[in-house]
Amino acid sequence: MTTLWTTSDAWVLMTLDGSSAAEPVTLARVIAIADALQHAILSEAEFTQAAGRLSAAGLLATGAGRYWLTEAGQEALDRNKRGGRWPDARLPALRRLGPPSGAPLRLEPGAFDRAVDDYHQEASRR
Repeated sequence: MTTLWTTSDAWVLMTLDGSSAAEPVTLARVIAIADALQHAILSEAEFTQAAGRLSAAGLLATGAGRYWLTEAGQEALDRNKRGGRWPDARLPALRRLGPPSGAPLRLEPGAFDRAVDDYHQEASRR
């Protein structure tokens, strides 16, 4: 059975639009952008699987608890912007890379839940 890129992979890719090594984003920010795009919060499994796949494909980089698109990641995202905010519109660019690989990204225990809490606290202040 062939592993396929998923909507969650594209969703995480979209949350990092415009990020770079010079301007990385926190996990709380990834969650906030994901919610703004799809009116839903990524699950930890969706995020870690997608981040691991995107990283293995050379599209996402991470360090010091921050995330950003590589140049190749931004190019892949930019190839299919006609679909607006819908992750499924980004799947063709991912599929051109071939089947995904890579193990899920490992987070420190509780890191995802803390990031969701941080997002909720920040959102409640607005």
